[in-house]
Amino acid sequence: MSLDERKKIILESIIKDYVETAEPVGSRAVVKKHGLNISAATVRNEMADLEEMGYLEQPYTSAGRIPSQLGYRYYVDCMMQKETLSEEEIELLQKIIRDNIHEWNEIIEKVSSFLAQATSYASFVIFPSLTLSKFKYLQILPIEDHKALVIAVTDSGLIMHRKIEVPPNIAEGDLETIAKAFNKALGGKRLNEITRTDLMLIRDSLKRRKKIIDRVLEAVEYMLAGSKEERIAISGTLNILNEPEFKDLEKLKKILAILEEDVLLRNLIPEDIKKEVEIRIGTENNIEGIKEISIVVSGYHTLGQKGKIGVIGPIRMEYWKAAGTVETVGKVLEQILKGQF
Repeated sequence: MSLDERKKIILESIIKDYVETAEPVGSRAVVKKHGLNISAATVRNEMADLEEMGYLEQPYTSAGRIPSQLGYRYYVDCMMQKETLSEEEIELLQKIIRDNIHEWNEIIEKVSSFLAQATSYASFVIFPSLTLSKFKYLQILPIEDHKALVIAVTDSGLIMHRKIEVPPNIAEGDLETIAKAFNKALGGKRLNEITRTDLMLIRDSLKRRKKIIDRVLEAVEYMLAGSKEERIAISGTLNILNEPEFKDLEKLKKILAILEEDVLLRNLIPEDIKKEVEIRIGTENNIEGIKEISIVVSGYHTLGQKGKIGVIGPIRMEYWKAAGTVETVGKVLEQILKGQF
């Protein structure tokens, strides 16, 4: 149902005020704060109409009005103007990504943290699996007494690494020999094509160095297993505590459970996400028993696959800011990764 301009102005005024204060909004406050050239009585009548249409609610008798879920949806779909990041914020984000360009764990952790700070909501960044990347080379670098760093590099330039224990009788030349065997056997293979049989063949060819090869194999298997999974970084969980909607302990426990359990978070995030920002409000989300939150999410592409980025907060969310920020961060992340990989 479409609204005339006056009703749109009043609906937007109530949404903006309620998001800011978390308190029901009265007609006098709308007139005074937004400088409307109409009387408070006229605003009350318009608010009554909006309530009858389902866009506003009155939480208790004699109170002002608050937006309904339908009111938020109408605003998001028909009225909202996205608020983007400043040039300074975009430059800071670009620097964060470029400074960590080969360490995808660092990228997603720091981009997620940036998103949480920029929106004041809980945020997440999901980095796709690396199964389409190819193994380029492996190095084993001594780093301290009886320890070495196993480093695997893909054709796209991404780096995986894991620390291992090194027996005292193993020389640096032995580590180089082991690395060469891996590079000869695995070079150019896609990560999802490398099998345990490949690794066992390498082990058999290096029987004389069995003590160290088993540890290297364990490290490589660990890294390969990690490359097959999406990586999720979640930041800003404490931002949830600042929202009055979640002062109820039972509600808070449910929200925190989502942010702490990867499986629950994956179920909350829509599967078929496009680049355009998608907003799911309250009951539009598909987790049973959790109807007090909204999610703003967008997709981005890297390494031939799709990642996801977004924020989670109360239904009383600054959708205009959240949507613009998620959209901008996703675009910047995709552009830099595309240029690098």
